[in-house]
Amino acid sequence: MKPGKVGKIDDAVISILRLSLDPDTPIFLGKTNIEHMKKEHPEVFAKYGKKIPEILNNPDYVAKHPRKDSIQYIKIYYDEKKQENVLVALRASARGICYARSIYTITDEKFNVYQSAGTLKKFKRK
Repeated sequence: MKPGKVGKIDDAVISILRLSLDPDTPIFLGKTNIEHMKKEHPEVFAKYGKKIPEILNNPDYVAKHPRKDSIQYIKIYYDEKKQENVLVALRASARGICYARSIYTITDEKFNVYQSAGTLKKFKRK
């Protein structure tokens, strides 16, 4: 995965999460973001890092973190062994530029807690 633009926050996400952002706000992945992902979640980045644009463009769920002011995109992947809930978290920089900051998996239990709390919103493009 190379640094650069990896997606955009489109009208559907803005509407679902009631965000006060301009439509098609670009999402970038910087060199320091990649380094952070490789350091903090090396297995997840190795397996799903190249799928970040896919996760951002076609998530199964989106959420707004209640305390960290981040936007979360979650894509569910299945393999022969299990389901993996892959989360890409976005945050705006001090200058207002939106970056993909982290990638990690969340357990089914945490996924269910988020869903029960109403935090996760099913993503559907209009």
